[in-house]
Amino acid sequence: MPDKNKLVVKIGGGEYTLASSESREYMLSVSDLVDKKMQQVSCSDPTLSTANIAVLAAVNLADDYIRLKKNEQVLSKNILAYTEKIRALESEVERLKRR
Repeated sequence: MPDKNKLVVKIGGGEYTLASSESREYMLSVSDLVDKKMQQVSCSDPTLSTANIAVLAAVNLADDYIRLKKNEQVLSKNILAYTEKIRALESEVERLKRR
C-alpha cells in the first residue's frame, strides 16, 4: 500500500488535514478548487451558513463532474466513429492500390 502524504489546507476558512497517496501538488489543487467553489457560492449569497455554502459548492462540483463525464462519453464515441472511418478509408486506399 502506498504511503499517505499528509497536508494541512485551508478550505472555506477552516483548516483540514488531507491524507492521500497523491502528490502534495495534487492535494493542493483539489483543496484550492473546493475553496474557490465555496468562495463563489459565498459571494453569490453572503448570508449562507458555512454548511450551506459547502453543500452548494459540492452540488456545483458534482454538476461540473457530471457534465464533464457526459462530454467525455460524447468525445469517446466520436473518436470511435472517426477511428472506424479511418480504418475504412485505409482499407479503401489499400484496395485501390492493388488495382
